[in-house]
Amino acid sequence: MFDLEPNLKLLFAMFFTMFGVYNLNKLTDKEEDSVNLPERANYILGNEKAIIIITILSYFTALLLGIFVNILDLIVILFPLFAGIIYSVKLLPKIPRLKDITGMKNIIAALSWTVGIVFLPVISSYKGFIITILISSFIFINLLVNAIIFDIRDIKGDRKNNIKTIPVVIGRQKTEKMLLIIHSILIPWLVLSIYWGFFTRYLPVLIFCIIYGYWYIYYFCNAEKIPKFATDILVDGEWIFVALLCFIITII
Repeated sequence: MFDLEPNLKLLFAMFFTMFGVYNLNKLTDKEEDSVNLPERANYILGNEKAIIIITILSYFTALLLGIFVNILDLIVILFPLFAGIIYSVKLLPKIPRLKDITGMKNIIAALSWTVGIVFLPVISSYKGFIITILISSFIFINLLVNAIIFDIRDIKGDRKNNIKTIPVVIGRQKTEKMLLIIHSILIPWLVLSIYWGFFTRYLPVLIFCIIYGYWYIYYFCNAEKIPKFATDILVDGEWIFVALLCFIITII
């Protein structure tokens, strides 16, 4: 979307950053996973030390790769870690933790991904304010919807552990309406992008993202029994489909 050549160091830096963050998340969410994802919880049990070592090595590798490209990349790479600490720690006695505020988990997760995906290339080759805002908003909206969809999958375990996610607090039907409203922001976003002449080469991919998003919002908010792996394949897997479409467009 930035019309830049891929930088393998930055791609791997982002991979190892999120690999480390999500491994850390697996350690902190053991209780919820014991209900929602018992296979994961069983794997974590007894392997905590190994996962901590892997997490540290992953983050160290990400920082090292970032330094080789631009020293400012360290700020972007450290952002998810600092965001996770601020999210989990109570900063002031009379103010609740961000973790205790409904929806903040989804916002911080989507923001952490967006900052890495957008600003690692921006630091290396700034393309302008408008295009940066457009790409940031596209990535953030998609990832915010994705994060809330996973809360729908985990609603049973979250209720049992008294975790006030959006689906737990407002229910599936209202969550579906909210997600449709959020996702629909991408329609005026697409109109503006076309009007300003951005991303025209990848217009089929962007249209696919919008249509596909509507489909999986409806599917996951209304299906009663969904295989646990389906969310990973159909929601996170969206980006695999997007990458394949982009690749096809580049070789045509």
